[in-house]
Amino acid sequence: MTNLKIPILILIIVWPTLSWAEIVANPRLFHAEYVAKLEGFPVKAKGVRELQRLENGDYRLTSSATSMLARVKETSEFSFVGDQLTPSRYDYTRGGLAKSKKIFIAFDYGSMTLLHEDGTSELIAGTLDKLSYQYQLKLDLANLKLSERSASTLEYTVADGNKLKHYRFRVAGEEVLTTPAGDILTVKIERIRPHGSDRQTTFWLAKDHDYLLTKLKQQGNGKGFELNLESFTLSE
Repeated sequence: MTNLKIPILILIIVWPTLSWAEIVANPRLFHAEYVAKLEGFPVKAKGVRELQRLENGDYRLTSSATSMLARVKETSEFSFVGDQLTPSRYDYTRGGLAKSKKIFIAFDYGSMTLLHEDGTSELIAGTLDKLSYQYQLKLDLANLKLSERSASTLEYTVADGNKLKHYRFRVAGEEVLTTPAGDILTVKIERIRPHGSDRQTTFWLAKDHDYLLTKLKQQGNGKGFELNLESFTLSE
């Protein structure tokens, strides 16, 4: 998330508590709703995040946000190959009063090529998109022993248009948060930024509810953004 603007800040993350093998074999579908607010900005946005299973057996992760000013929707379709999530397509659309924008990335594993609005670029094995890396992160967290979490750094290569970016995260402890859905025990996750960066991104994940994102807070460039869980459902 490069700018603190409501239309592009509904990046909602979910981590299940099931074992790694159970998650890969039978991921739990979910639907979660959020409210977002930008510091010093009176307009709030509603966010929705859900995981669906497609008829072909693949999965679609969707993240959408709606405010008075804009509508944003992101989708990622993926399957599993062993312990690695394998994305096939990512789409981003923005409309409303904000300037319209469409982005897509298609993953061609036959030619190891990324197809996008800027043309083509090399597809490096293990590359994910801006939504599917979040699901891979939950798989990796579920596969870590509790004693290993505080000492582990989770790293991902993420396709962003014609660029490849590297995301790094660490576990920073636990905290109980009060939400409209009740008091929730969460695991706190921090994104590791380059030295000297004033940006901070923190996620609170519901430990007893499949590590569903409960809160997101981002600060930087003199601005602040916060995303809070309102309600959710999880499949059995």
